[in-house]
Amino acid sequence: MRTGTVILVGVFAVSAFLVPFAIGPSGTTPDPVRFGETIQTGLSSETVRVAQAKGHTIPKVQVFYAQSEFVVGYYGVSSFARSANRDGRTQRFGPPVAIYVSAFPDASPRLTSDGFVNASIDTRATWVRATAAQYAVVPTPTSTAVVPFTDATAARSFAARHDGQVRSWQAVRDEFDERAAVDRPEWPTRRSERANETVAAVRPLLDRPVSTVVGRDAPTIQAAIRDAPPNTTVRVPPGRYEEQVRIAKPITLQGAGRGTHLAGEGNGTVVTVASSDAAVADLRISGVGTTRINLSDDSDRTREWDSKVEQTYGRGDAGVAVLGGTRTLVQSVTVETPSNGLLYRNSSRAVASDVTVRGNPTPNQGYMGVMAMGSPVVVQHSTFRGGLDGVYAHRSDGMVVRDSAMSNVRFGVHVMFTSETLLADNTVRDAQTGLVIMTRPTGNALVGNDVRASRHGIVTAGTRSYVADNVLVDNGVGLTIGSRTSRYVGNVVAGNDLGVRAENYVASNRVVGNDFVDNREQVHATAGMARVWSTPGRGNYWDGAISVGSNQSMRPYAPLDPVDATLREPGRLTLAHSPIHIGRRLLQQLVPGMRAQGIVDRHPATTPLNPVRLGQAGYADARQEDSHS
Repeated sequence: MRTGTVILVGVFAVSAFLVPFAIGPSGTTPDPVRFGETIQTGLSSETVRVAQAKGHTIPKVQVFYAQSEFVVGYYGVSSFARSANRDGRTQRFGPPVAIYVSAFPDASPRLTSDGFVNASIDTRATWVRATAAQYAVVPTPTSTAVVPFTDATAARSFAARHDGQVRSWQAVRDEFDERAAVDRPEWPTRRSERANETVAAVRPLLDRPVSTVVGRDAPTIQAAIRDAPPNTTVRVPPGRYEEQVRIAKPITLQGAGRGTHLAGEGNGTVVTVASSDAAVADLRISGVGTTRINLSDDSDRTREWDSKVEQTYGRGDAGVAVLGGTRTLVQSVTVETPSNGLLYRNSSRAVASDVTVRGNPTPNQGYMGVMAMGSPVVVQHSTFRGGLDGVYAHRSDGMVVRDSAMSNVRFGVHVMFTSETLLADNTVRDAQTGLVIMTRPTGNALVGNDVRASRHGIVTAGTRSYVADNVLVDNGVGLTIGSRTSRYVGNVVAGNDLGVRAENYVASNRVVGNDFVDNREQVHATAGMARVWSTPGRGNYWDGAISVGSNQSMRPYAPLDPVDATLREPGRLTLAHSPIHIGRRLLQQLVPGMRAQGIVDRHPATTPLNPVRLGQAGYADARQEDSHS
């Protein structure tokens, strides 16, 4: 009874202390800040950069949360509306103290076809309370635009001009509410099916009739390509061919396997494909040059905001370069290269299958196994060793990399400004980073990958990711969570120096159903709000947590708590049961101002949740070692 009294007195005392800081009269409402001072989320970084480069304006939202020392800024009104009511938002952030939107004073702005707004300097948007604005909701060819106005008449005029409707703030929130948007378990299946459709569409390229045989019908490969009718196959018998060739019509160039060796002169790309419906198969390629991509003849691209990125990352010759076109296939090709293995630029419905790329063996030298620039390539059943990145994707939304192996590389798969990808069932060994998602993309899925013996296993960024069923073992850092509104489920993080690094300030992810076993340090969290890694009735398995009581139930587990992190040491369990420790944790749960930064799992599991993947990781015997009553 005495302990309960102490706890209640503490609760009332702290609550009374916090009352003056609760939402009160209008004079206590914070003023809007510059958007650059907010923690920014919402649209992908690529979308924002492209819009800004074109001079477009993106309506914005900034939110002051009761439990956040920083203001959270959202690109796009609908982006905020979609996430506002997701599970755990209030518990993690506290209630919104104030919400502002950037609203236009009149109806003069113009709406672009991709849902952005163009406005003159005289019509610059100003920050107003979200509930005071009126919203023109307008369908566009690619999305639905939500444009705030300070004046109802202006909103009606704008909406009428674009066949839209005017909505209140609450109506906009109701229309775009996606409370389950963090759950995307269907993504891998759907994206694999689309990839299968692409593979099926290009497979017939290998069934074309042979029209020309090198050495019989033509003296060189290039001569055979020149003479071959469209939609036929140029057959290249075994032998060494010292050529650089160009395919500019729909044909298939097919060798006899590794015995057909196409050797370049070390001063350029060996095979250039500049046609749709073209295929390269069953070859060994060497003698690749190391020159940079020349964008001087591509004036539109040189003015793009990311042209420097292309020059930096999209550099170098390649064993095979696919430039534009649709429906292309590179299959059963081995490339030995100091530069890129395969290079894709602005290609669609492209497949790289059963490819082997041996890059520069010197650490951090060479370029990419597959370089995809604006090309959502399907890369499958392939092997990459040496060089910088196994697969690199830049502005290649919809990229699929599956069932492939990368080793002795900087990054196994490196995704920049690329959304809606699928990275599935790949293995990575001895990399600086196994799989890395950068530049605030959205909708990426990383499923069933196995990363070991690397400095970092998986590193994520952006929003609405689905990271599931991965095995991360014996790395420096197993998993780095830098994303928001994402789901992490079914992963095995074991035997790493650091299991998980939580870098996301906005604590909006769902982390449940994972196993954290035998990591030297389970978790490190950067500054930010308290992160709740459980849902009602379900959490994760932590090998450091201990069941208590006669029914062997699990107490909430906070891996960063100095007591919980050492529960198995002598005397720690007694300290965990002490009145002062219980009182402190109860206060943190009941009083927002007392909630500690860090991580808490309210429903830790008593036994491992993913025994098959734990066995794959070499921890088949992982279990709750002991319990205490």
